[in-house]
Amino acid sequence: MKTKTSKKTESSNSIKADVTGTLNFNIYEFVTPSDPITFLADDDKVAFVCSVMLGNGKAGCHRTDENGNEVRVNSMLMFDPKPDETIEAELGMKLDAFWELNKQKIKECFASFAYGNIEDRKTFDDAMEAITDVEKRKAFKAKHEDRNRSSMSQWVKGAWQYADRIKI
Repeated sequence: MKTKTSKKTESSNSIKADVTGTLNFNIYEFVTPSDPITFLADDDKVAFVCSVMLGNGKAGCHRTDENGNEVRVNSMLMFDPKPDETIEAELGMKLDAFWELNKQKIKECFASFAYGNIEDRKTFDDAMEAITDVEKRKAFKAKHEDRNRSSMSQWVKGAWQYADRIKI
């Protein structure tokens, strides 16, 4: 499922500003044994990298295509006997090379993580678009993360921390 989202200027926990208007992103579901989590990316390979890194091989991700079919982007790699080879095959190149070519997209992807299912995601995105003050957006995101997380894993907070650490 594609979503149109306006790119907003704020901290690194958001999608970077783009004055050209709206861009199309896929909504992905980050699959864990606990809470529903969604994130945005315009590329399955970027979604793959972010889910592998954040999930440390213990989580997967998928999206729904325009026909309503589930597209599995990443299955859990923790039982893969050769994870490095699997990652390279998925990306068509070494991870470090992919990282350098896609660092901005990876940062944006990590910054887009939020708790909730697809419908919750739409409500979250609408709220984020309506809140224009940077500090109020940060406060909203922190409250949303705390109120919608039932596990101690803090997947979303971890994704935001990755986004903060990526230097462009």
